[in-house]
Amino acid sequence: MTNKVQKEIVSTITGERSFLKRVKVQYKTRWQKCLSAIFILPKHKDIYTADLWPATVYRLLGTLIDIKAERTTDDREVFEMLKGNIPLFIEFLAVGIHNAESEPPQWLYEALNYQFSNSELYDAVLEVYRRLDVETFFGITGSIREIRDLNLTLDPTVPGHS
Repeated sequence: MTNKVQKEIVSTITGERSFLKRVKVQYKTRWQKCLSAIFILPKHKDIYTADLWPATVYRLLGTLIDIKAERTTDDREVFEMLKGNIPLFIEFLAVGIHNAESEPPQWLYEALNYQFSNSELYDAVLEVYRRLDVETFFGITGSIREIRDLNLTLDPTVPGHS
């Protein structure tokens, strides 16, 4: 096994957070800018990914269902497909990185839209998708279906008169 694969296996098992990028926070109001200038509000934030909560996985799978993809070689159709899906990828990343019940903060959307390159977005999407652990979900679902197909009941038969 390569060293990179070994590190991925260890990070998955231990559930450690993965550093994505340090972004500059853009404040809107004059007061926020003043508080940032005197170091009360942070000027930069580090973005990490961590193990996803089940509710976050549910939200992310709902976003993935909305992505429209077709196999095509026509440049115009590829452009239209990308144009329609980029907001969904940004939403996918923001929800996956935020990983909480509340909506992701506006600064996170702005950082993803304006401070990430295409390759950084690609790597971040892969990292969040890897943490979805979809294979385990489908394995569990398949096992439950197999048990249901066996038609077993857990209630013991009580002997008695009919």
